[in-house]
Amino acid sequence: MPPVIVVFGDEPYQKALALRAALDELLPPEVDRAMALGEYDGAAAGGEEAGGPAYATVMDDLATLPFLTDRRVVVIREADRFVSAHRERLERYVEKPFSTGCLILDCRSFPKTTRLYKAVAAAGRVVECKKLSGRALVDFAMGEARARGKRLDSGTAAQIVDLIGQEQAIVAMEIEKLALFVGPRAEITSDDVGLLVGQTREERIFAVMDAAGAGRTAETLKLWHQTLATDSAAVYRAIGGMAFVVRKWLTAHRMIAAGAGVAEVAPKVMMWGRERELETILRRVPARRAAGTLAALAGVDAAAKSGLRSLENGIEGVLVGVSSIE
Repeated sequence: MPPVIVVFGDEPYQKALALRAALDELLPPEVDRAMALGEYDGAAAGGEEAGGPAYATVMDDLATLPFLTDRRVVVIREADRFVSAHRERLERYVEKPFSTGCLILDCRSFPKTTRLYKAVAAAGRVVECKKLSGRALVDFAMGEARARGKRLDSGTAAQIVDLIGQEQAIVAMEIEKLALFVGPRAEITSDDVGLLVGQTREERIFAVMDAAGAGRTAETLKLWHQTLATDSAAVYRAIGGMAFVVRKWLTAHRMIAAGAGVAEVAPKVMMWGRERELETILRRVPARRAAGTLAALAGVDAAAKSGLRSLENGIEGVLVGVSSIE
């Protein structure tokens, strides 16, 4: 049993998992935690010593002989102030800990250059929990899927991260929902993500533009009318969403002109696993036409604001124009 465990970092989900794992290891299910666990809030003012709970109180708790178990565990959450106030005492404790006690410190920061860090790393355990980004977060999403017995390829994992953001807890929650959604099926696909994570109002506009760019006029108008039917305010946000998509097409044109392949470009313009569709759009809507579409959208916006034209009719005209490009 390690005498001291420090869990530190800026990623709350990882820290929660690390704390739970440590407690499960030290106090398995058959142990009555009410008799073996003491918990303190290190962020609260702590009597004459300040910096959270009084050091003497924590040591007395650690020294308490466990009842019906072979160890006593004390957890101090948000322990940064406690560590700062009692660093030298803690260094001495790590050298001569109580044989039946384990102190767990939950900190935001725990510098590796300090004597205390080195002492805990040598005699106990240090767990660092850092925020993930980029490929590391994609790998995290894939690992969460594997833990639930599901396959998730890197492209679909990146799609999830791009859609819902960088918070690991939210990524894990979405993977859990997707794993339940696919049932006995072994793989979570891009289509599953689109269905379950759901389309925001903006994403409905993106779908309309994708259909228009691919030349599917009937589908374009159907999706546009469905969008209006389910969201009466969509018409007022449509121009911004449409312009966003057209700028993505222009970005794709620039990347390909610079030598990038379609497989590399597709994820950058939010078209995961849809390389062929992107190729079709870029072939049908070259950069010059895309720039013209941006100008047309600006014209519709100006005309609607001056009362010269209906915004809804103007948008529909642009959609038909894009979908009818030969």
